[in-house]
Amino acid sequence: MTLDTADIPQADQLWDVARVAEAIARGRHGTEEIAAYIGMKVPRQGHYYTQAARILGLVTGGEPGEAPRLTTLGRSFVRSNRVEQRTFLRRLLLQREPTRSVIARLRACDGLDRQGLAEVLQQLAPLAASTASRRAYTVAAWLCAVDLARWQNDRLIYTGPVFVGAAEAQPASPAGEAGGWGNPGSPAGRTGFHTLPVPGVIPS
Repeated sequence: MTLDTADIPQADQLWDVARVAEAIARGRHGTEEIAAYIGMKVPRQGHYYTQAARILGLVTGGEPGEAPRLTTLGRSFVRSNRVEQRTFLRRLLLQREPTRSVIARLRACDGLDRQGLAEVLQQLAPLAASTASRRAYTVAAWLCAVDLARWQNDRLIYTGPVFVGAAEAQPASPAGEAGGWGNPGSPAGRTGFHTLPVPGVIPS
């Protein structure tokens, strides 16, 4: 196991997760404010969605009593148009945990059912079976939202780009930021996937 339970998302709507960064950019920092901004969700869901934005690397903080802040990636994201944001999200899901490991298993097994997805998550974090099953649904929904996967005969099938060998060079994290694109010190930064181009956000 490499992750905490808080590192496995429980916010089903990926585009609402993305809107957390927009909410923070517009001065909404409290969970109630964020919940209202992304669509009248209850304050508890505001916390879940902020945590999910942290998992994606768009924000830092989000713990009780700590105001979330945009990361370098989050600031680039909110300046991008919708098409660029979709590519941005695909890249994040390919490169960051837990979706990186789920995608690797989808490819290795030619797809997984919901139980198989839950088992992958349990290998990554100490989740009870019922919790893993619920969060497997969330992870699957994220991948489907940006066409990295689709359901076929009750199995989630990977439909994204092919990946290259693990030795593929990765860009460094923007401004040395932890949890960025290619931070080798974190599970989120280790990847064997081809880097997808994102206009205006690739670090020099």
